[in-house]
Amino acid sequence: MPKIFSSSLTIISALTLGLETILVNQLWTPAVLAQSSSENFWFFSSYLIQLEESYPETLVDFWQNSAWKISKYSFAKSLILDPPSTNAVDLLPNSQEQKITAQNNSEPEFENKEVVDPFSKSAGGQLNIKLTDSNSSRSFGLGTIISYPDALNGPTRQSLDVPQQETGLASISIAGRLRQNLGNNNSILLEGILDPKRYGLDLRYGNLAPFLPGAFAANIYNSSGRIPVYENGEEDVDLPNGDVPWVIRFGGGFQYVQPLSKKLDGALGINYQIVSVRDAAFTNNIETKDELGNSFTFSDDGQDTLLTIDAALLFDNTDNPNDPNRGSRLRFGSSQSIPIGDAQIGYNRLSASFSQFIPLNLFGFSEGPRTLLLNLQGGAFIGDVPSYQAFNLGGTQTIRGFEKGEVSTSRSFVKATAEYRFPITELRLLKQDVELGGTLFVDYGNDLATADGVSGNPAGVRDKFGDGLGYGLGLSAKSVIGRMRLEFGFNNEGSNHFHFTFGDRF
Repeated sequence: MPKIFSSSLTIISALTLGLETILVNQLWTPAVLAQSSSENFWFFSSYLIQLEESYPETLVDFWQNSAWKISKYSFAKSLILDPPSTNAVDLLPNSQEQKITAQNNSEPEFENKEVVDPFSKSAGGQLNIKLTDSNSSRSFGLGTIISYPDALNGPTRQSLDVPQQETGLASISIAGRLRQNLGNNNSILLEGILDPKRYGLDLRYGNLAPFLPGAFAANIYNSSGRIPVYENGEEDVDLPNGDVPWVIRFGGGFQYVQPLSKKLDGALGINYQIVSVRDAAFTNNIETKDELGNSFTFSDDGQDTLLTIDAALLFDNTDNPNDPNRGSRLRFGSSQSIPIGDAQIGYNRLSASFSQFIPLNLFGFSEGPRTLLLNLQGGAFIGDVPSYQAFNLGGTQTIRGFEKGEVSTSRSFVKATAEYRFPITELRLLKQDVELGGTLFVDYGNDLATADGVSGNPAGVRDKFGDGLGYGLGLSAKSVIGRMRLEFGFNNEGSNHFHFTFGDRF
């Protein structure tokens, strides 16, 4: 217990230092320069404004023959009407400030259902640090900008997964992105993810489809990672050579995303991928079975080929898409495989997540919303179930208090959550507002006794529990860069676990 707590504090301190360094470079320096400039021409600008009111025609002639431009005069006037600010966001042009607000989840008004981005529409509270000017055709930053609904596979997600599905084992992943606009309607996005247990690159092209109400996107990707399917059971089952399994995916796809109404968005796509299990992230050694002789793939050569038609829907009538206090949200996904290659894998995979947000003033320590969140999830396979595609229970995004995938890997599942969110206090860190909040939560999940329906029965041979109850408390911090969550959960098996992540899970 002390060792876990110490390690968690070390990780959090390192991450906080890194984020503070980025914020200092991006926000503090422009703010100081802007304040200095405003002091230099303060009285001169006041005089010009008086001239404008008394002799407007003379002042226009002055501007036309002066090195000063009207844009600078307007900026000076705004500084006179409002006290000088050292907040970098306050000093940005309106268009740039609005874009930062939109990307960093501060206001619900930015969500415009009539405008579709080929990559994302809402950050959903996830980590998003932009490191370039908003007016530049090229931008880069930390965090992913791809959000639900999305019907393409990739290293940071799997198409149709409700957001609560675990896809990796590391506690903290570092994601980065580079986006290049190719005109008004076209963009290229390169995203990468890196942590000790997962690596991946995703290259995506997007087209805004000017004659259609939606947007097209196509991608090609490669990913290598250890996944919860083959780890964290009561029994440790590895490869015949003693190494842990790594799942390697290479593929690509094509999708069309469109708002179907003010509250409903949909995505339809087709994906192709080649999946294999190996003994390391970068190796040609394909492993077909674990040390007990259970197969990883349907193909005899250890490489499965999957072709799927995927659909995803998001219905959202919450009051704020990034920090809701009331309303409901429904996510639904379906994936239909088309049998090809030697494996001839055929299945339909269904998953859904419904969340209800209810204002409930039980307690809190400062001003702010108090919310009861109720969530119900479920999923099922019809047909074949490759182990690397199965549902996983346990972990940060499913049942807190357990390791990722510790509860089960199954053909079907149900899961329920009750969570109370309350405000604690508001801080000012590096000239930015940080809202601290608390959570009390209870999670329960059950695999409906379907673990043995997964190819190779990875949950059965590793003696996973089949169902689990987790409960505990957490601390969240909402700021301009997104939402951070630190949660401590207990479980019905008598153990506990710390969870740290970015973004919301519902």
